[in-house]
Amino acid sequence: MNDDLELADLLGEAPPRGPDPGFRFDVLARVAERNRRRSMAARALRQVAVFFAIGLVFPVVQAAGLDWSSAQPVLIVAGALTAAAATALLTIGGPGLVVSRSRALLRAPLLRV
Repeated sequence: MNDDLELADLLGEAPPRGPDPGFRFDVLARVAERNRRRSMAARALRQVAVFFAIGLVFPVVQAAGLDWSSAQPVLIVAGALTAAAATALLTIGGPGLVVSRSRALLRAPLLRV
């Protein structure tokens, strides 16, 4: 009886000798919550930055003297290149991937309602 833990165990005050699964679960839950909050904050900051950039583009372009009639050919070319890039990305994976992606794109707005 030289061990202090044995004496404390006899009194019922000794800490448990094995690992505490409740503590481990609490630590994992806290780490998961912190990661979730960090990813939400990063996503929110990214959205704010994108919307700020989009909102800043229009006044800067207008201040540069670019109006709709002179920008229309550039926008048509940008739209055509975007459509070509989207078609290329969808068709590289084959017809099965194109169908599954198009179904997912069509289904996503319906699931949000």
